[in-house]
Amino acid sequence: MSVTKIRLTIDSSVMDETGRAKLAGLHLDVVEQVMRLGISEYVKVTLECNGACQEKNPAEEPLLGHDAALPAPLSNRQQQIAVMLCGHYSIKRIAGELYVSENTVKKHIQNMKKALEIEKSGADFIYVLKQMLQIGGK
Repeated sequence: MSVTKIRLTIDSSVMDETGRAKLAGLHLDVVEQVMRLGISEYVKVTLECNGACQEKNPAEEPLLGHDAALPAPLSNRQQQIAVMLCGHYSIKRIAGELYVSENTVKKHIQNMKKALEIEKSGADFIYVLKQMLQIGGK
């Protein structure tokens, strides 16, 4: 059986919040399509952002619909990390902005998965987390 590798690259340059929001929506659409097709174990979806991806710090933004959406409460730090993850921050960037180690961020993510009963990882985890927190709701 041969392995076929296909790479989809979307290269863009935006200068305003509207453009960034549209690109984040495109990323979410790709993740939703991968999950709908049931091919998430074969596909890796990433979003790389060079420069100022967001002018606002998602760690400081309130969670939308948090009380109604979550089956178990998250600590304030876990909420910050959840918002940052949904804002496409890397673990390294989250650690830097919150002044903690990368291992601490990873442990918070593990604890969030337990508290929210999420067994997915990677882009699937972010998708489910975003749905639960109702961030960027359509």
